[in-house]
Amino acid sequence: MLYALQTLPGLGDLAWHEAETHLPASDGPGAKLVGLKAIPGRNDIVLVAYRGSPKPFLGLRTSEDAFIVAARGFRVASDDRGPRQIYAAVRNSEDVARAIDLWRRTTGSRQQGGSFRVIARTVGKQKFLRRDVGRAVADAVREGWPGRWNLVEDDADLEVWATLVDSELICALRLSDASMRQGGKVRHLPASLRPALAAAMIALTDPSPDDVFLDPMAGAGTILLERAAAGRFAELHGGDISGDALSAMQANLRGAGGRIHLSRWDARRLPLESGTVDKVAVNLPFGKQVSDESQLPDLYRSVLAEVVRVMRPGGRLVALAGNPRMLELARAGTARALRPGPRHRVIVLGMPAAICEYTRQ
Repeated sequence: MLYALQTLPGLGDLAWHEAETHLPASDGPGAKLVGLKAIPGRNDIVLVAYRGSPKPFLGLRTSEDAFIVAARGFRVASDDRGPRQIYAAVRNSEDVARAIDLWRRTTGSRQQGGSFRVIARTVGKQKFLRRDVGRAVADAVREGWPGRWNLVEDDADLEVWATLVDSELICALRLSDASMRQGGKVRHLPASLRPALAAAMIALTDPSPDDVFLDPMAGAGTILLERAAAGRFAELHGGDISGDALSAMQANLRGAGGRIHLSRWDARRLPLESGTVDKVAVNLPFGKQVSDESQLPDLYRSVLAEVVRVMRPGGRLVALAGNPRMLELARAGTARALRPGPRHRVIVLGMPAAICEYTRQ
């Protein structure tokens, strides 16, 4: 069957890498990448062919939602023929019955039908509207799918997501719920990091069971929570200058096991011994997160200098920055022991940003 993973803009390749690595190949070949689609400014969609159970998809952390594809359409016309072609593709798809059966097994539903809603999205220069796509899909479900389906606006048993990217239609049933997107997080702060983005950053640190891991500006603790979920570690250290952040951090890490040390501190003066940390991941403040953006260069330089001090040679730093050029200038100024690696462009809260990799020389 064909599945779709939905993640944040720019994370599609990393989401696929996690799927390829973690989906078990117990029933024939493992996962196979079919395609990667972009909904500009909103999502990346990763299409994955997989023969095993859908349930492992729900445990992937770099994706925010998982779907099973019920129908596809190709060469959909951009004029008024388009909605008719969409209707035919969704109604007549040979994959619908199997997709519904797998959706029932995954979600525990026993109904032969029920309520449904359609979420329609379009990318391209179609001459028809997004609501025309939604109407065509809804009509196809009611008139052609097995069972009796009643269209509703909210709180549906089944969510049908119809995405038209130029001339290609992907019609998929949502397998996940809000818990996949939340990643176990119970407390949030304004501008708090999305768990899927934190999980991608953790994957880039190359987690190891003997890691001494640090997030020097931990906020609500999202990065720490994702490192705890990624597997065994020796120690986790996290802190923030804000008392509210520390309280949220403590709430979010309460159920995590292992040696976890949470503190209220200033990331420019870390209470850690030199050369004791293996891996660091940090979400550096963006311009809109501080009252005076002119303070950022000095802040970046001071934080990077402390990271270099506490990190062992060969250690890894993964930093999220809204202004990667500013980050590079800070590195060149006070942290030349950090060797730059790949950058990954992402969209955070509607703003361009980059995940930057470094190795401690």
